[in-house]
Amino acid sequence: MSEAFMALYLVSVILSPYRRECESKGEGSSKSYAFLATPMPSDVTGIIQDLNRVLIDAHSIEKRVVEMAAEISRDCSGEVITVVALMDGALFFVADLLREIDLPIRLITLSASSYHGGMASSGSLRVVWPPGLDLKGQTVLLLDDILDTGLTLSEIRAQLEAQGPKWLRCGVLLSKKRERVREVTAEYVGFEIEDEFVVGYGMDFDGRFRNLPCIGVLKLEA
Repeated sequence: MSEAFMALYLVSVILSPYRRECESKGEGSSKSYAFLATPMPSDVTGIIQDLNRVLIDAHSIEKRVVEMAAEISRDCSGEVITVVALMDGALFFVADLLREIDLPIRLITLSASSYHGGMASSGSLRVVWPPGLDLKGQTVLLLDDILDTGLTLSEIRAQLEAQGPKWLRCGVLLSKKRERVREVTAEYVGFEIEDEFVVGYGMDFDGRFRNLPCIGVLKLEA
């Protein structure tokens, strides 16, 4: 088993302690869900208490990821998919999604970030490319956690397209409803959200909160 797939497998173990509590505090379904306007109840414990509200609960995420996997499996039927996954934010999303795709998969991970520890994109993209990457003639699926300014996905998608893949599409768990700095197409989108900073399910603030299985908005003091 490759190191990349081993890391994805371990994600399911990391998530388990908070899953039930996140499910009980959030509301949602598939592509549309309720935004919670009230503060988190005072009786919650653990790192979830640092959330102001849950936007998407664990059950809704799980359901939508299964739906996305079915769409991808249908579109790529009979193909070997080369998945290019952006780390670290997409780690949990990629782990759950790939386990639902019943097709041969090659996995390539890229370290990419434009936030650099803040709550907004810095406008400066850092990408660590693996040596000898060659995608010519391959069926390529680019995966990221969130489509925000469009800077990260547009830059990486352009570089992947330059390698001459047979087929290239992009999937994101979240897409913010905001004006893009650079326009880019994501063919597979889990949820659309408002333009606010979110954490959980792999997404972090200054390295924290990735292990929340739900997605939420932090309290200002967190």
